[in-house]
Amino acid sequence: MRSICWPGRALCAALLAGSLIGCEFITAIESNPNRVPEAQLDQLLVGVSVNNFWQEEGQCSRMASMWTQQMAGTQRQFSGFDVYNFTEGDASGCYTSVYTGGGLIDIREAIAVAEEQGRTAYAGIFKVYEAFMIGQTASVFGDIEYSQAVNPEFDQPVLDEQSAVYAAVQSLLDEAISNLGGGGTLPGGADLIYGGSTADWIAAAYTMKARFHLHWVEAEGNGRYTSALAAAANGISAASGDFLAQHSTANTETTAWFQFMRDRSGYMTAGKFLVDALLADSDPRLPFYFDYGDTPYDAEHIGSGPGENLDAASKLAVAGSGAPDWDFPMVTCAENYFIIAEAEYVTGTEAAARTALDAAIACDAATKGVDLSAQQAANDALTGAALFDEIMLQKYKALFLNREVWNDYKRTCRPAITPYDGGPVPGRLFYDENSRQTNVNIPDTGQQPARNDNDPNICP
Repeated sequence: MRSICWPGRALCAALLAGSLIGCEFITAIESNPNRVPEAQLDQLLVGVSVNNFWQEEGQCSRMASMWTQQMAGTQRQFSGFDVYNFTEGDASGCYTSVYTGGGLIDIREAIAVAEEQGRTAYAGIFKVYEAFMIGQTASVFGDIEYSQAVNPEFDQPVLDEQSAVYAAVQSLLDEAISNLGGGGTLPGGADLIYGGSTADWIAAAYTMKARFHLHWVEAEGNGRYTSALAAAANGISAASGDFLAQHSTANTETTAWFQFMRDRSGYMTAGKFLVDALLADSDPRLPFYFDYGDTPYDAEHIGSGPGENLDAASKLAVAGSGAPDWDFPMVTCAENYFIIAEAEYVTGTEAAARTALDAAIACDAATKGVDLSAQQAANDALTGAALFDEIMLQKYKALFLNREVWNDYKRTCRPAITPYDGGPVPGRLFYDENSRQTNVNIPDTGQQPARNDNDPNICP
């Protein structure tokens, strides 16, 4: 994994620490953006980056990991989340942080500043962040505030249809890619992800496009696979280009997952389905993901099934995924090739799908520093449904704690987990309570849909 110490990273970490108690990351600019000094642009980029880290590592990640049985909720309210009991207040930050505290308000101001200063490529970076945050939010909540959001002319912004939001996200990513080929001074060290490398930002934007095309396959059919393939062809092609959150061992710079497990010890443990799947083929990612649990499980890896509440089961590995300085993978080379593998399986040839699957596993091996050659070799003879099952299982293993596994499950019903008490696995979260109370366009929980438009089918 990369370990990068960017100038200004202390600010980033301090903001991340604040996120766990609801503090805003950076104060929104209220004055004319044309009068904001150039240095403020770098500060905004750091704030936006950290907010994005928190969104991807925070409560949405925890909920998705429980519902796909990578992790399990075993104490207090998390034992309830584990069996699908949740309210509109339980993941409110997944919604509100998209708009404030390093969210859309600051992104829009930063784009205006960058464009006014002729820093076209810099504006492109902010547009990638906006598209990513908004696309991720629509994947969870469906219809969301966007076209009228953070606009003072609209104190009651409408909820745009999910399809319109995704279309806008695709257009914005295209615009960002074009901008990234433009001129102007780049951020350098203020860019915590790529250090100002426009080539890396462009590749990440293409993989995001491929991800969001995939989100519509269930509703629109194989044409979206074709679009995903076209985008992924220009996406992240090596582990060195992974879109990773940046962390260190300093108290103010640790991951959201580390902080949660430290401060809420016992609330979550390993999920039985993932542990069993890793054990089944002696997968070397197992010790990277999990350490042994407590007595009586202190000499074996064991996961807690939905509703079992085995708080002594395996825990996040202190030298791996549970490390304070684990650079959390948000969008990766592995995901890019898994997208290609799935799309090729459905619309192309099985040979092309197997080639992409091997490439995806190789990327994940490079990212995590493990040998996955045995996993690659086991795929060589697979055909038909067994090949598709393995593509999705390997992606499930690789994208540990990434909420994209929830989107994958909703789309493909793979891997074949057994939902709690017959299910179904929740299809979306409720909107934030405070947002509902202040915006008449957000319906009460009883009037909100159980599933989003891009996810019409309930997994059996």
